[in-house]
Parts: sequence; structure tokens; C-alpha cells
Amino acid sequence: MIEIDIRFERPAAALEPMITSYYFVSVAGPADASVIDLLHPEWANIRFVSGPAWQMRSDEGAFVDAPPAALFGPTSKARMIRGGPGMITGIGLTPPGWRRLIGTDASQIANSFIDLARLPALAALPQAAQGCATDRDRADRLDAAILAIAEPAPAVRTAQALAALRDPAITDVEAFAAAVGLSTRQLERLCRRDFGFTPKLLLARQRFLRTLGRMRERLDEPWVSLIDSAYVDQSHFNRDFRRFMGLSPSEYFALPRVMLEPAGVARHARLGAPLQGLHR
Repeated sequence: MIEIDIRFERPAAALEPMITSYYFVSVAGPADASVIDLLHPEWANIRFVSGPAWQMRSDEGAFVDAPPAALFGPTSKARMIRGGPGMITGIGLTPPGWRRLIGTDASQIANSFIDLARLPALAALPQAAQGCATDRDRADRLDAAILAIAEPAPAVRTAQALAALRDPAITDVEAFAAAVGLSTRQLERLCRRDFGFTPKLLLARQRFLRTLGRMRERLDEPWVSLIDSAYVDQSHFNRDFRRFMGLSPSEYFALPRVMLEPAGVARHARLGAPLQGLHR
């Protein structure tokens, strides 16, 4: 039998524009046991593993080992993961956090990952979290390490774009660009660089995540009553669900979701949002 414990800690106030949370996943059980689950579409994450390597399923269907310490780019589709006993430490990055901490073109790593060793400034982060007695200690150590290496400029335009993307009243690219004070061409460049995707795809992903978040919290209500107002009808939402999750809604909710479900509950209780993409 496998036991999974998922905990979240907030970053220091100075890092809240950059970091959605720190999270710690402990998996206990027989050495040959494994966990399989999906990751929702999300912003970028830094993850390091103590124990056997975790794997991510590629577009071709094969499971591929992730490095023990890796940068995972932002995603526009669910990814299946597989792993065994050990511990994962994660750092969720907002798009402004990507801009200030990573600084490269996010679209080049979107839906993929790279070894953290390729980014010398970040390679010491796993070591910063070692030897700590509590999760809060780990978070404090990571706060100090990140504050020491982050670009001090506040990435104002990227933060404005993120605020606009979170606004459910903004449903098209023209309104998105106007809210940020950019042309649509300028917005496209900014979104690809710091968010990983085009403005159109980001708006579609956000309306999907808003609806999925409501559905996960209110399972006893009819789905049609929870669908975001940006959708034309339920068929429109069903197409988006398969586009972003690779499953129909009924197939998704029939899954055991051994990590996703407790993670959503713990995230909502600690941070106020069930999905990283809905973090405020």
C-alpha cells in the first residue's frame, strides 16, 4: 500500500509575485510500488526528487525519466507522471517569476523539461532545501536562495498581463492587449516569452481551468451550471476538456487521481485556489 502526503507552504512576501507556492510530496510504500497520475495544465515549476527518478509520459506515449532536479516549462496539456517512494520538493513559478528567475524564452521549454544543471544560477536550489527539520524551514531556506539570485526588476508588463489573464471579463485577444496597454503583436511576443504560449491559447486555457476548478469543488452540481461564461455551450467546453486534458470530463472524474485530488484539497486549504493556474 502506498501513502501520499502533500503539503504546501507560502513564499516570503517579497516573492509572492514570483512564486505560487512551495510544495512537498512524500510517497511511502514498498520499494517496487509506483504512483501514476496526471498533472493539470500549469505554470512552470522547479522540482527536485529524493529517491528514484520520476517519469513523464511523452507525446509518443513512452515514459521518460526526468532529471533528479529539473525545470518544467509551462504546460498547455495534461501530462501523465509515474514515480515511487521518496520525496518531491517543488517551486511553482508565476510568469513574472519566470521572467525574473529564468529569463529565457518560455515557449522553448513549454510542455517539456530540462535538467536544472543547465541553469548554473539555479543548480544550487536543491542543496538549499536539504537538512531541514520542517517544511517551513525548507521554504525559508528556498526563499533566501531565490532572493539572492532573482532579477530585481519587477517585470511590470508581465505582471499586468497575468492580472488581465486572471480577469474572467477579458475573453478575447484585443481586450487582453488593451488591458495591458500593448498592441496585439507586442502582447503575443510578451506571452510567448514569459508565459510560453500565445494570448489566444492562454485565454482558452484560463477559461478551462476556471471551469475545472469549480467542477472539482462542486461535484454535486450539474456541470452545465458551472461552465465558464466564455464558453458558447457545453459542447464547446467538452472540446476544450479533451484538448487540455486528453480525456472527456466523465473519463477524468472516473480516474482515482491519487495525487491530484489530495493536492487540490491541500492547495485550496493553504493557498485559496485548487489549481496552480488559478493562483492569485
